[in-house]
Amino acid sequence: MLIVRLVFLLYAEDAGLFNGHQAFYKYMKGFNAEQSRVALLDLFTVLDTPEDKRDPYASEKLLEFPYVNGSLFADETIIVPQFTEDLRVELLLNASCGFNWKDISPTIFGAVFESTLNPETRRAGGMHYTFIENIHKVIDPLFLDDLKAELAEIEGEKVERKRMFALRAFQQKLASLNIFDPACGSGNFLTESYIQLRRLENRVLESIQGDQVAMGFDGEADPVKVSIRQFYGIEINDFAVSVAKTALWIAESQMLTETQDIVSRYIDYFPLTTNAYIVEGNALRMDWNDVLPAEKCSYIIGNPPFYGASMCSGDQKQEIVDLYGKIKLSNSLDYVSGWYYKAAEMMVRNETISAAFVSTNSICQGEQVFPIWNTLIERFGIYIDFAWTTFIWDSEATSKAHVHCVIIGFSVSETRLKEKRLFDPTTGQSIICENVSPYLRNAPTVLVASSAKPIESGHPVMKNGSKPTDGGWYLFTPDEMKEFIMREPASEAFFRPWVGSEEFIKGKERWCLYLGDVKPSEIEGMPCVRERVDAVRKVRLGEGPNSKGKMASKKPPAPTIKSAETPMRFFCDNVQDEPYLIIPAVSSERRRYIPIGFMEPRVIASNLVATAEHASLYDFGVLTSQFHNAWMRAVAGRLKSDYRYTPGLVYNTYVWPATAPEQKPVIEQAAQAVLDARAAHPGWSLAQLYDPDKMPADLLKAHKTLDAAVEAAYGVDFEGDEEKIVAHLFKLYAEATATSK
Repeated sequence: MLIVRLVFLLYAEDAGLFNGHQAFYKYMKGFNAEQSRVALLDLFTVLDTPEDKRDPYASEKLLEFPYVNGSLFADETIIVPQFTEDLRVELLLNASCGFNWKDISPTIFGAVFESTLNPETRRAGGMHYTFIENIHKVIDPLFLDDLKAELAEIEGEKVERKRMFALRAFQQKLASLNIFDPACGSGNFLTESYIQLRRLENRVLESIQGDQVAMGFDGEADPVKVSIRQFYGIEINDFAVSVAKTALWIAESQMLTETQDIVSRYIDYFPLTTNAYIVEGNALRMDWNDVLPAEKCSYIIGNPPFYGASMCSGDQKQEIVDLYGKIKLSNSLDYVSGWYYKAAEMMVRNETISAAFVSTNSICQGEQVFPIWNTLIERFGIYIDFAWTTFIWDSEATSKAHVHCVIIGFSVSETRLKEKRLFDPTTGQSIICENVSPYLRNAPTVLVASSAKPIESGHPVMKNGSKPTDGGWYLFTPDEMKEFIMREPASEAFFRPWVGSEEFIKGKERWCLYLGDVKPSEIEGMPCVRERVDAVRKVRLGEGPNSKGKMASKKPPAPTIKSAETPMRFFCDNVQDEPYLIIPAVSSERRRYIPIGFMEPRVIASNLVATAEHASLYDFGVLTSQFHNAWMRAVAGRLKSDYRYTPGLVYNTYVWPATAPEQKPVIEQAAQAVLDARAAHPGWSLAQLYDPDKMPADLLKAHKTLDAAVEAAYGVDFEGDEEKIVAHLFKLYAEATATSK
């Protein structure tokens, strides 16, 4: 709070808001280090006291300062530390004389605030402050683009009287807008929005002034109508509340300076007569109508805390459950989903409200899509008006946090925007969409819910591989296995290749000690193996370390403890007795195709891959085609930006083609050609083969042939247009699941 006050004083003296040049500097210069603390406290008191109520015997230097008001200097409990001479010089020579604060961007306060927090505190609050260009990704398509276009149309009106009337009506419209940020942090979004509305108003004033000076502003006490009273916020951090208010006051001063140049009139800034309504509190535990009644709200904006579901505390998860109710996965939703719900509640009270939030991108990916958007659509009738697809949200602070985000603009009025748009963060360009789905695609609003079994019968069953829950005691590198076998030769018969996503894609070699149904008498004859079994038992009970020597941080869940009774077996045992299909659980977003393939039964698949039993060459062909990969890209979750393939959400919800008998061998032949093309490059890992910059031409050609064969089986001719493919698959999914609803 002390820093906020000092910054305001430094700005005010450079902006000419105090009497005389360098008023603050000249006042403080008269005190030595020991006296500076009391001098500051005296100044704070005077700035908060109306001139007619001040001590008439106070020093003249103090009485020259104006009454500031606005509660900025009202807190009498503020702590001011004792000054050292070095600190006094730093304040007077460097901060005051050595820097001109007049033109500082008020939005820089967000970065200043963030930089005062250590990384742990910042992560704990999900706090990330923003480049101006990212703020405009929110406010431009939400309201600013439309306002600018409206003003440009008015300025183009040829009839002067009609133009003047429209200009004044537009100014009143600007003054009627109330903007609300229910997670406002240090006020960057509100401050930039205020600046933009005032710049539009200054254009109006300039047009009026230029058109007819005589009719301009005579008789008006104040030509400025847009006020920081129109800006409302909720913020849980008390310091950020103070920063936000101060940023808006500085923005107000700067915009008044611009206005004075236009209307050629001095406008008093002090005492502060306006105040932004920034309230300290937990936005998800408050009634937003107590801050800004819905009937007065125009737009809701902001970037709520970047908290993925796994980062939420117990209290935060409960806040979401209390809003969404006891629906499936309600305790596993990202924290930002609460702001969507609260905004939707406001919208049903006033359907003219529209909102846009920066959000963790997982609310538009994977299993969260259905519970969040199905709830918002069914309860409130939400429509997505525009969206920015996934991009990295950069902060202005020195220690940058890279978070994968989306921006979503929404309302309960389907016709609020004439054109629904999807923005590409790489190019900044947008496309006009018939509909923006919750998956942020130009596709129908069809929501995909995870399924325990395929929605169509007759296809292989897919499930996750084996999960040992062994603390690493049963897993070995090749060298570790050789060393173990040297000490325990009889164990060699129980080692089997072990493959997860990384081993499969990158060709890495790992082994597991698979004991399965080995009799206890056999284990007794292998003391080194017995030690491993005992170690696994202790890990599952939470009583022993893992293979790296680390103890569990909390008590294992009940199923894990129960599995300690059979420590020889994997916690989840999915070992095949015939060849099977394997799909990596995590794969790079850069790849056009997730590398999948067949595996011999001797190889044990880990829980980091999905496996399909009794899979045929035809099954491989359909699943490795563009159609299935496009579906995966549309509905799968993400690990950062990598695809997360899950049987329940991606495979079991996929609608297979109604393949004609004569088309099946064509797909099988094309699928075999893909396998043959891989085999033609011995020594290449799948990671190398499917690197989009290195993919061999023969393999790419084989995939294209397979894609065309599968597309033909669907009875469509999209020529590989993925947008059309996804829209078609969503349509098929909606038809396939319609009877079950």
